[in-house]
Amino acid sequence: MVCGAAEQKNALSASLINQGNSADIITADDLVAKIGSGEPLNYDNVTVVGYLDLSGHGRVKQQVKITNSRFLGRVNFDGVTFDEILDLRGDDFLEDANFAKARFLNDALFAGATFHGGTDFRDSVFGGLTSFMRARFLNDTSFGNARFQGDAVFLESGFEKDVDFNFAQFMRMASFWDVFFHNVSFLETEFGGHTTFLNSHFLGNATFAATRFNSDVVFRSARFLGGSTFGLSNFAGFADFANVDFHEVAFFAVTKFSDNAYFVNATFAKDFILEDARLYSMQLDNVTFGKAAKINLNSTDFVRFVVRWDVIKDRLVYNGAAYLALVKNYKNLEWFDDADSSYYQYRRISQSLEPWGWAKISDIISWLSSGYGVKVSYTVFWCLFTILFFGMVYWAGKGMNKFEIEGMELPGNPTMRPSKRVSLTDAIYFSIAMFTTSQAPVNTYPVGFYRHLAMLEGIMGWFFLGLFVVVLSGVLIR
Repeated sequence: MVCGAAEQKNALSASLINQGNSADIITADDLVAKIGSGEPLNYDNVTVVGYLDLSGHGRVKQQVKITNSRFLGRVNFDGVTFDEILDLRGDDFLEDANFAKARFLNDALFAGATFHGGTDFRDSVFGGLTSFMRARFLNDTSFGNARFQGDAVFLESGFEKDVDFNFAQFMRMASFWDVFFHNVSFLETEFGGHTTFLNSHFLGNATFAATRFNSDVVFRSARFLGGSTFGLSNFAGFADFANVDFHEVAFFAVTKFSDNAYFVNATFAKDFILEDARLYSMQLDNVTFGKAAKINLNSTDFVRFVVRWDVIKDRLVYNGAAYLALVKNYKNLEWFDDADSSYYQYRRISQSLEPWGWAKISDIISWLSSGYGVKVSYTVFWCLFTILFFGMVYWAGKGMNKFEIEGMELPGNPTMRPSKRVSLTDAIYFSIAMFTTSQAPVNTYPVGFYRHLAMLEGIMGWFFLGLFVVVLSGVLIR
């Protein structure tokens, strides 16, 4: 593979030399001499042959313009300072290009350039406008520790291999709009002005670990096809992740969003990790999660977390503090149904994890009787069930009788058991009276063992009615 690439480069070099006229061919030594003379350079559509080494010149004071040209050999601008505009737009660099520690005091224009070999801009300083618009980097590239003091434009550029901007500083606007990355790293990079990665494609791993965005940043409609890491990053301004596709794990652990984090219509094919993150306001309206995707809010601190409970209820990694924070969040948003549902699920999970004991039994009773205080329907069900159950028992067991003639029948006399059942309607009526007031109707009374059941129903009635009032008050009075 290496030999094949070298042969292709040699063939391309030979082809370019054959295509050009002798007047269009400049040797690297002649170019160095011309630069050394101090005369302005203005070339277009030329071919530079040989190893172009300016590393020993230190400073280039004149404007250098070599556009739409070919550099067939290696280029070395290590440590060179360019006082005036450097214009290399549309150039082809067929071998390695070294701009490490170079200083561009004015504009540096590389728009439309193609870098076939390794490209090194480490420790470089860009004082004016920097343009790599539609540039192509076909091999490994580094902008590590570079400083962009003016606007940096990488619009529609492409990086075919690995590229890093580790520890770089972008003091003003940085545009990576519609850029194609393979593996890219922005480790501890600082963006001082407005930054955009609008519609960019990250084909490999994208690392933004400990990156600082001091102003607004836009990732809208970007696609992360590999892993994406934003751990320890700091977003000081508005962070726009709307319509972003995360095909692998989206890692935002220990990340700080000081302004609104806008993830509306985003897609998470796998896990969304926000563990130990600090969020001011995060919007997840209409987000889509993959079938097995989870969202991790363990130890996450947030003021507003705007996402409906139905979207995350089956995906939330269990953590008691995270659930309780969500409950509080939903109440602040006045989404009371979501608050009740999240609290209910929190209690169900915590109950399932408890060992058997009085605490677990108490939780089970709370669950069945009132849905942990947020399900009025549970209490209503038990009220109706108790009334119907005891009414059926009174009716089926002939457990109650009527005063046909006052003083003729005594409730305590076991020989005075009724010979026939009262109607089911009367039995239910009697059960309702015992449940709500613990007082039997004036013309009916329980007999024998059923007197104790009537007393038990009265006690249960007080309990369930009291519980009903408490739960209903909690639901209605917010």
